[in-house]
Amino acid sequence: MYYVGIDVAKEKHYVCILDTSKELAVKPFWIYSDILGLRDLVKRFAELSLNNDDFIIGVESTGAFSENLYEYISDADYKVILLNSYQTAKYRDFSTMKKIKNDSIDAYVIAELLASGKYKESHISNDDYQSLKVLGRLKRSLDDKIKTIKREISTVMATVNPEITKVFPNIFSKTALSIIKAYPTAVDIAQSTPKKLTKIFRHIKGNNFNEEKAKFLIELASSSIYAGRTHEARALMIKTNIKILELLSQEKAEIEQQIESLVYGKIETIDSSIDNLKSIPGVADKTISAILGECGDIKRFDSAKAFIGYLGLYPTQYQSGNSMSVGRLAKRGIPIAKHALYMAAVSSVMHNTELNKLFRDKVSIGKSKKEALIIISKKLATIIYSVFKYNKPYEPKRVFIPR
Repeated sequence: MYYVGIDVAKEKHYVCILDTSKELAVKPFWIYSDILGLRDLVKRFAELSLNNDDFIIGVESTGAFSENLYEYISDADYKVILLNSYQTAKYRDFSTMKKIKNDSIDAYVIAELLASGKYKESHISNDDYQSLKVLGRLKRSLDDKIKTIKREISTVMATVNPEITKVFPNIFSKTALSIIKAYPTAVDIAQSTPKKLTKIFRHIKGNNFNEEKAKFLIELASSSIYAGRTHEARALMIKTNIKILELLSQEKAEIEQQIESLVYGKIETIDSSIDNLKSIPGVADKTISAILGECGDIKRFDSAKAFIGYLGLYPTQYQSGNSMSVGRLAKRGIPIAKHALYMAAVSSVMHNTELNKLFRDKVSIGKSKKEALIIISKKLATIIYSVFKYNKPYEPKRVFIPR
């Protein structure tokens, strides 16, 4: 039996092969991370044995760099094990490393971990769940970009027209953005007329912007503290950022529509349990899509405890002397799903009677609100697991049994 550890990277993959006695079968080597490199790798395997069953190949699940390698070797009928980087890092602490060059250390650790038999294989989601994961992360990326653009617009507006918030408390409302896009600075608004301002809103249904508000806005702009410096450049900056914001918002809406179609189309066709998740008060569509995208089929977990452990739903603790403080959620686990559950816990405290009571009970016995919310998150994860696993709607009486 040969144990193959592959340390993947963007341009090169480092390979270490151990035999049954955990000795080097060949000198560690590297291959290019292209099709020629992968063909060379399979050729080297064949030089050791023509029986594919003689190999167990380990690769860390590093996403972009490991996916193509994994698929190629799997398609060549070799057994490939995806490993979590955390378990290989922990195993590395116990490894002797022997006389291995630095570039090959990680590949050696992976090979030795496989030979020890102490590894745990990472889960590989099917294409629908994987697509949901990709779209979910794209949406999160767009959310971050939208926040950044809004922050830039707000910062400039605080200089060029700070008084506008007296008329539009939310400068990112549809009405406010229409004004700002046409008249970005106080200088521009001061030179306008009520008629021109109200004309902007004729095509916007439901707005209550009238001539009186237009006059007030012009008065504010005319007496603005903005000195007018570089107002043309700043106006261009604001207009450009609003265009970018509109584009990002449009793309985000399209991504959300695709996510919804995927969750309640293809994936729900595979598993009817998804609709039952909506019966849990406080659990929204975005929570469901985040958890399914990041975790895949929840039924694969043997227990709710295993599901919670996979998510990493526990707080970090800091101790100094006799005092103990609770920090943020631990870094281990699945950040996106964990954050989605934490936010769902916040919502559940407001909308779920049973979880609200549990939250108040925990706070009443001395738990901090942060600790209590983590407890709610774990309880919510247990509920989601049970609803999904047993394909039954949320029933408080089954979850909260009186003692």
